[in-house]
Formats: sequence, C-alpha cells, structure tokens
Amino acid sequence: MEKYHGRMKELKVLLESSRNRVEELEKDQDMKSSIFEEEEEKLKNTKKSMHQKCKFLQQKCDNQEKELERLKHKLGKMASEEEKRTERQNQIFQEFKKRTARAHNTMDEKLLDIIDAYEKQISSMQKELDFYKSDEVTDNRTYEEDSLHEAGVSSNMKSLIRSYEKQLSKANDKVKKLQDEKDLVKLEMGSRPEITDYRVIQQRVKKLEKLLAVHNISIPGENDKKDPFRQRKKYSTKLDDLEYLPLDLCRQYLKDVATELDTDDLENVTPQVQKFNERLETALQFEQFCRNVTEMVNEDDINTSKGRSKSPSRKKNTLSSKSLQLAMATIQSWKDDQDSLQELAISVTKLGDRVAPWLKIRLGSEPSVSKIITALDKLVYDDGISKDKDGKEHPSRSVLESIVKHFQTLFDVPSVSGVYPRMNDIYSKLGEVHNVLNTLRNLLGLDTDCKSSDIVDTVGRLCSQHNNTTSRQLKALLQTEDLEGVIRRLEEHNSFFPAFQEVMRKMFDILDVQRMDQVIPAVRALKLLAS
Repeated sequence: MEKYHGRMKELKVLLESSRNRVEELEKDQDMKSSIFEEEEEKLKNTKKSMHQKCKFLQQKCDNQEKELERLKHKLGKMASEEEKRTERQNQIFQEFKKRTARAHNTMDEKLLDIIDAYEKQISSMQKELDFYKSDEVTDNRTYEEDSLHEAGVSSNMKSLIRSYEKQLSKANDKVKKLQDEKDLVKLEMGSRPEITDYRVIQQRVKKLEKLLAVHNISIPGENDKKDPFRQRKKYSTKLDDLEYLPLDLCRQYLKDVATELDTDDLENVTPQVQKFNERLETALQFEQFCRNVTEMVNEDDINTSKGRSKSPSRKKNTLSSKSLQLAMATIQSWKDDQDSLQELAISVTKLGDRVAPWLKIRLGSEPSVSKIITALDKLVYDDGISKDKDGKEHPSRSVLESIVKHFQTLFDVPSVSGVYPRMNDIYSKLGEVHNVLNTLRNLLGLDTDCKSSDIVDTVGRLCSQHNNTTSRQLKALLQTEDLEGVIRRLEEHNSFFPAFQEVMRKMFDILDVQRMDQVIPAVRALKLLAS
C-alpha cells in the first residue's frame, strides 16, 4: 500500500506539473499568435490605400442612397398619379352608369378600358401642349421621356411597380453589404499593431526561441536542433523545481501517467486518480475487514498469534492467501452451522418433549446458541421430578430408567421385556402371601394388625408340636419303640426302596401303565395270555 501511496503522490505531482506546463504552453501559443499578428504590420503601407478605399466606398454608398431616394420619390409620384387616374376613371364610369364598376364584369372592364384610352389621349395632348409652350431643349427631352414613360406606365403599371420594388430591395442589400465592408475595414485598421509593439514582440520571440531550445522543441517547418549533451543532464523532478523541467520530459511523464492509468485523454487523469483514491480507501477497509475476520478465525491459535506478533509490520502489510482461504472455509462452516441451527433447535425441542416434557422447552423460529445451551442445561441439571400445583409428581425418563434397572437387579430380570411378566408374577405371589398371612391369622386366631413375625412364631410352635407327634407316629408305623429301632427300619427302607423303585419304573414302561395299582391287573392279564 505504501508503494501505491507513493506512486499516487508522484502521479499527483506529475499532474500538477503537467497543468503548469500546459498553462505555459498556452502562454507560448498566445505569443506565437502575436508573432503572426506582427506580420500584418508589414501591410502598414497599405493603410492609406485602405482609407481611400473606405472613403470611395462611403461615397459610393452615399450615391446609392441618393439614387434610392430619387427612385422612391419617383415611384411615389407615379403611384399618386395612378391613383388619380383610377379615381377619374371610376368617376367617369359612375357618371355614365350611375353606379360603381363591378369586379370581373366584362362590360364594365371594356368601358373602363375605353375611359383609360381617352385618359391617355388627354394626358398626351396635355403634354404636347406643355411642350409647345416651353422653349427649352431640356424640356423637349423631358417631354419625350415622360411621354414614353407615361405610355408604358399606363399599360404595365403593376409590372413596373414590381420591378422598382426589386431594384429597391437590391439597392438596400447592396447598401447593407457596403456598410458591413466599411465596418470590417475600420476594425481591421484599428486592430493593426504599432512599431513599438512589433519591437516588443521581436524581443519575446527571441526569448521564446531560447526557451524552446531549452525544452528541445522544434518549430514545424524548421530543422531540429538537439543538444547532444542533453541526455546526460539530470533534472530535478521535485515540485518546487517544476518550472525548470524541460517540456519533453514533462510530456514523457504525462505519457507514463496516462499509460499507467490506462487512458488516452489527459482530462481523464484527474478522475482516474480520484477513482484510484476511492478504490484505495475501499481496499483499506476491505483489508482491515479481512484482518479482523482472520484474527477472529485464528484467535484460538495462541502460538500462531504469538508468532505473528513478533512481526507486526509484515502482518500489517500482507495477507497470505492461505490464511484467507482458511478464513473462508471456517466462515463457510460457520454459515453451515448457522443454517443447521434451526434443525438443531427442532431436535432439542423434540428431545425436551421426550425426556422432560414437564420443562416445556420451546425454542422460537429464530433460536440462538445461548437459548439452545440454556435448554440443554435445563435437561442436564434437571432432577427428573416435576411437581404440579396440586403436588402430583412426574418423574423423568432417567428416574424411570434407574427404577427399572434397580428392579432388574433386585428380582434378577436380565431383559427389559421380562420386567412386566416378573412384576405380574411378583404381584401375584405378593397377593398369595398376603392371602396366606390373612388365612394363617384367621386359622391361628391372631389379630388382623399383628406382624408377620408373630405369625411365624406361632407357626413355629405348631411345627414343634407336630414334630413331637410325628415321632410317635413313626414309632407306631415302624412297630418299634426305641429310637434305634426306628433308625434301623429307616436304613432298611433306604436300601430296599431304590431297588423297588427301579423295578417298578421298568414295569411301568413294559406294561405301559401309569399307576401302581394298575401293575397287578396288567401282570394277571399277561399271565392269562401266556397260559
């Protein structure tokens, strides 16, 4: 950016120098125009002739004006005579017909023509009378001209009036043209320089020639005179020394500026530079924005941030494409997460409805991360039991799961599907136990509110009494009085009964019977069959 700033500063300096140079060239052009005007001073000798020509044209213009006045007077006189003639003609016609002439009437027009012919004869006779009364020759010439003229006027008065009007308009145009020529000559005579001006211009021309030689500028049509040592000279390009910089170098700088700005018109240089300034400001804003985004993306990378803090100048002037690509990828992932935030909110709402419906977790249409975190915290830190206003409890799913697991552990249920049968079994057994206890209470004559231990003690006493009676029954069954005899009889039974049980099982299989009382009839049947 500093390079671009420096370059733009140089371009501005070149632009200002170019403007100053253009102003100098305009002044030089004015001086050249004054040089050309000096050449007109050579025509100073013709000034008198121009004055004479102007005087002649003025005199000619005056004559034309006099002639124009004479023609106007003559035309007016003829028009008045024509009016008088027409008036007399109408008066005579009215005396004859006692009415005025009608337009486009053949008889009236013929009568008017006859009256006109008589009027012509009368006027010609009047002229002859005047001629005879006069003795001068000039009067004779005038009489002839007037007689001929009156004859033509009476026959073609309208055409003559038109011709005079045309001549009058031509004369007016000519007078106007001569007046314009007169004004131009006056202006030309007044604009010609004096001898003192010519000498001043000669001195300026010499100075300009020296200045052109310094700036290596040749006049068109003359031989170029170049300084062979000019290329070796080094000119200062500072803005303060712009007046001493040659014109060709200024032009070269202007061409370079126009080339860099990609324009073919110097008027577009300033707008282009202004556009570059605006783009530079925008670029700086975008650069700062990119830096902020990169720092935001890489704020978790402590080592990288420490490494960048060691070289702040590089961090300030450059932005690597790798970091920008990483930032774009991270921002894209953030955008995807932001787009899926609505789906996450829906999932959290469903989870809350399923796990803890009493919490009534409802996220709006525009959920935020903080709202989602708050909802999840409610789900995590919830004790699992909610109470209504009436004090009724609603356990959570986790509490129910722990209860089920505890039930499986206590009652040795391996699967969840076996919980319900086991619970039914336990319930039925518990009911049986309660029934047995109630029955024992009734049989033993105990109170309904006595404990189970009392029932057990009572049953124990009964069992001990029964055992005592059982020993007496055994002695009666085994037909022995002493305990040793009972034991001996039991040992005999133990040695005899297994063999007897095996023989009876085989007989059940062979005889295909189910009870012991069926064995003897089956044996008898076989014996009968055998006999």
